[in-house]
Amino acid sequence: MTNLVEIRGLRKEYGAAAAVDGVDLDVRTGETLAVVGESGSGKTTLTRLLLRLAEPTAGSVHFDGADLFALPAARLRKVRREMQVVLQDPYSSMNPRWRVTDVVAEPLVTHERGMRGRGGRAKLRERVGELLDAVGLPPQVQDRYPHEFSGGQRQRISVARALALRPRLVVLDEPTSALDVSVQAQVLDLLADLQGRFGLTYVFVSHNLAVVQQIADRVAVLRAGKVVELAPARRLFAAPEHEYTRALLDAVPNPDPRQARRRVTA
Repeated sequence: MTNLVEIRGLRKEYGAAAAVDGVDLDVRTGETLAVVGESGSGKTTLTRLLLRLAEPTAGSVHFDGADLFALPAARLRKVRREMQVVLQDPYSSMNPRWRVTDVVAEPLVTHERGMRGRGGRAKLRERVGELLDAVGLPPQVQDRYPHEFSGGQRQRISVARALALRPRLVVLDEPTSALDVSVQAQVLDLLADLQGRFGLTYVFVSHNLAVVQQIADRVAVLRAGKVVELAPARRLFAAPEHEYTRALLDAVPNPDPRQARRRVTA
């Protein structure tokens, strides 16, 4: 399997502290790589560097062979089409005064000239309708506003917007943490379905190991800006090697009180 992303020696300092400290990490084409760790471990900073929303103190990020931090503006603009993000709180990333059609169409209007002006309006609505259908929403909701939807529906709208430019990489930053358990499961099923249909590569950032176990192919455990363990998900959950990983797993609530007691006394 080829690497879509290659991160080498990545470091980001804020004052005297390093939020990301010498990270080496590959993201394989077509996989879901989960990045996990407690609050303050460096997950958000790492993803911002990956998307070139922040500049590193040292190190490199290569996307499909191109050094993101060495790209001129015109080339970077083209690469950004292939890298999209879905955030934790979809409502905060939407203009509440925009209708859904404008929210989902925003990347198309920004990056594709043929979608601008009066002539592009019909094309936009058709494309937005296709995207909404892909995430399980009827095209007829285009003219509604974000506040008219549930949290799960808004996250589906965010996913539709992320797919608008047919990206290769989607960074999912805590995409289910604001949802209840039943809606979480629906969104995870949707993400898995879309990955298969469109050949997507995911970087899934989360502190929820129960969710990670359902979706990840591999897991990178981040602590104080360093990757302390990297393994296939099945192996990591069955036999974690690093003490920090074991501590994270031990902190996951267990619905069976008998198993929970055995784990505490073991």
